[in-house]
Amino acid sequence: MTHGLDTAEDCMRCLAVLGEPQRLRILRALADGEQTAGELSERLGVRQNTLSHHMRQLREHGLVEVRRHPHDERFTFYRLNGRRLRALSDVLTEWAARAETAWEPSGRRSS
Repeated sequence: MTHGLDTAEDCMRCLAVLGEPQRLRILRALADGEQTAGELSERLGVRQNTLSHHMRQLREHGLVEVRRHPHDERFTFYRLNGRRLRALSDVLTEWAARAETAWEPSGRRSS
């Protein structure tokens, strides 16, 4: 089952991207809803060029989506890609379930 992730390597790359604390802060902020780059920068106390670097990584791995303001292309809006995050969550949930069933309550691996 792929969960919307192409390969196990794809899943691991997403997890590696999320291993950076600043990116997790960005995702947590976006959980409150769509925000502009300026709003995120101010909210997180991060310079625009630093934010841009992290957003590029999050976009390339499909964790956030982007859109331009329909009347003013200078404004970029970011939001979480819920489908991608759910797919990643599904993979982790599956791994956890497999791990739980692989071990007996005594702590020994089942056969």
